Amino acid sequence: MVKLASSLVVLALLGILLAIAAPPASAAEYTNVASLEPWAVETNYMSLAGYLRWMTCTDQGVWLSMAEAKRIVAGQLEQR
Repeated sequence: MVKLASSLVVLALLGILLAIAAPPASAAEYTNVASLEPWAVETNYMSLAGYLRWMTCTDQGVWLSMAEAKRIVAGQLEQR
């Protein structure tokens, strides 16, 4: 029983360390979609936010929420 509890503690600590070691990507690391046309072949028939989510997942293994993707796209469109 003690061995199981200590194993769980070790796994929990490992999970915390991995979460700290892999911070979320900064805005400069996201694919810039501002010059793309939404719902077109170039975005695989996705919205700009949907395409950004997909690209971020394939490039970085991070799945953005739709709200976060919309915020990033809005920021990119403002900078055009």
